[in-house]
Order: sequence, then C-alpha cells, then structure tokens
Amino acid sequence: MTKILLLLLPLIGFASAIKVEHAALRPLGKIVKTNAEITQLSDQKQEIVSRLTGHLEHYFVQAGAYVKAGDKVALIESIELSKMTAAYLALNQQAKAAQIQKDASTKLNKKGLSSQNDVNNAIIALEEIRSKQNALASQLESLGLKPSTLTEATDKFTIYAHADGVVAKIIAPLHSNVNAQTLLMTLVNQSAYYAIAYLGVQDAMRVNKETKGWIRVADTNYPTHFVQLLPNIDPETQRAKVLFQIDKSPSNLLLGAFVEIDISLAPTQNVVMVKKSALTLYKGEWVVFTENEHEEAGHHEEKSDHENEEASHDEHDHDAHGGHDEHEEEEAPYEANVVEVITYVGDYIAIKGLKAGEEYVSDGVYFVKSMLLKSSLGEHGH
Repeated sequence: MTKILLLLLPLIGFASAIKVEHAALRPLGKIVKTNAEITQLSDQKQEIVSRLTGHLEHYFVQAGAYVKAGDKVALIESIELSKMTAAYLALNQQAKAAQIQKDASTKLNKKGLSSQNDVNNAIIALEEIRSKQNALASQLESLGLKPSTLTEATDKFTIYAHADGVVAKIIAPLHSNVNAQTLLMTLVNQSAYYAIAYLGVQDAMRVNKETKGWIRVADTNYPTHFVQLLPNIDPETQRAKVLFQIDKSPSNLLLGAFVEIDISLAPTQNVVMVKKSALTLYKGEWVVFTENEHEEAGHHEEKSDHENEEASHDEHDHDAHGGHDEHEEEEAPYEANVVEVITYVGDYIAIKGLKAGEEYVSDGVYFVKSMLLKSSLGEHGH
C-alpha cells in the first residue's frame, strides 16, 4: 500500500501542471534554415515634417516614446503662420463690413435710392472676401488649426501625430530653422511586422501561398506566412528575397535585426507532430510520455469466470504470504514512448513513434519523468 501512495501522491500534486494533447497530422515539406531581416512595410512608417517655415522650439517626445494619434510631438514658431492667422482675422472684419454694405445697398435699392448695380457690386465685393477667407481657412485646417477659434494672430504651430506608433528617430535638431519639407521625426506602427528571408534561387522558386515559416526571437518561435517573392536579387548575397508576415508578433521587435527562420517548402506531406515541450531524454533516448494503456478498465471485463476464480484464488494465497507482490506490480499512470525526431518545425517536432490522434503529455514533462524515475527506484529498492 505504501508504494501505491507514493505513486499517487505525485500524480495528485502535479496534475494541474500536466497537460495532455493529441498528436496531430500537419503538412511538412523540405525545411530550409536561413536568415531573415525584421522589417515593416512603407505604409506602416509615418514621417512627420514641419509643413511650415519656422524655428523648431520644442519636442514633446523623445526617441523610443510611444505616441497615440492626436498627441503633440513638436512646436514650431512660424512667422508664416502669424501672417496667415492675422490675414484670416482681417478678412473676418472685412467680411462683416461687406455684409453690412450689401444689406444697406439692398434696403436703399428697395426704396429706390440706389441702383441694382450698386447692390451687385456690394454682393461681388462680399463674395470675393468670403472666397479669400474660405481658402485661408482651408489652409489653416490642413495645418490642424480651427479658424473659428482664432481670436488673435499666433505664430505657435503645434504638430500632432497622425497615427499610433513609436518614435523611431528624431531627425531635425532642436532650435534649428526648418521649412515646409523638413523631416522632423519618424514613427513606427508596431501593429504588424514582416521578415525578409534570404533564399537560394532554386528554393525561392518553390515558394507559394501555402509556404509557412517560423522565426526565432529571444528563444520564442513565431509562425509566419508567405506574402510575396520580391522581384530583385539582393546584390550583396546574390540570394532571392521572400517576404513573410509574422503572425501574432510582439510589439517590441527591432527593425533591421537578423533572425533565423525555418521555411517549409513544397511539396508537402502530412506527418505526425507534437509540441517541442513534449520531447525529453529519458534513460538515454528521446521519448514522449503517453498515458499507460494497462490501466484501462476493459481488461478485467474480458476475463472468463474461470480466470476470475483463478485470480481470486491467487490473491487469497498471495495475501496469506504477505501480499507484497500485488503492490510491486502497480504501474505508474504514464509510460515513455521512444520516438525518432524527423525535424523541428517552430514550436512543434515532426516525429515517428506516435500515431495521429494519440494522447501525449505536452506540458509538465518534468513531473512525469520524476514520477517514473521514482517508480523505477521503488521497484528495485527493496
């Protein structure tokens, strides 16, 4: 009974840490290992320019800072903006005066004290002012200013981020003079990353929309899928460039970093795969742990009445002599299955030795191994 408890206690204590999954058939082709560069598409990068001539007074952010759309990023003092806002306010006053002149001409015309020509001239003058006012208001709105809120001329031009992202680099020095096309900083949208893999020409011509890849960053594998075979050969390496999108990528990948990538090329065939965490060395061999089939209930039901009588008689005789053999025959709930490793595929391993659909221990392998080793020592330690 002591030995049974020794086997059950680890099982009860570590049950929550042991996870069981089913071996699955997955497509596998020729695995090519090569380098890939972390990158992003051009539409994921935002270049912030000054848009006005002026003096760069202040940065509200630093390189590496995360900003949201609408956040302040820089302040420019611009004489050009001062002139534009002053002109807009002047046009406001002119429009009010022209409106009064038009209304007066209309009233006088109705009383026969002025001609229709005077009314027409007043309407034309008002429309010319409004046209200039609308054009200037449109320019101010494009700069992020609200003309309706202006009460006085200003030379303070605040620049805002147009999208979420991280400040990749600040270009223009603080307190420098800038013009409308001066690049101030670049922002990087961290919502999606890509990897450019460098392949030999023959391998590159075998990629298609079904091609999968796995990059490894900081001991973590991330799946990727094929996007495009780029049209130009890299001049330095003389290798083809294949663009992959990284699925579920973290938000802190470093652009320009080179990583390893495994690519599965066509043609593919279905092979049995298990999680990499399931594989372990046990007594000098690579194994995957599965549930012990000998504990299935069906074995006892298949015995004949004669066999049951013999078993009962044996148990009676055995108990009379101490009953130790019964406990020594108790087996651990898991067993080690020796497997042959075909190749590593991201977080999975293609193997021989298990069948598709067969249950195996995917997590908590250490606890199962400890359990089996203790069981092994117990059997021989009398």
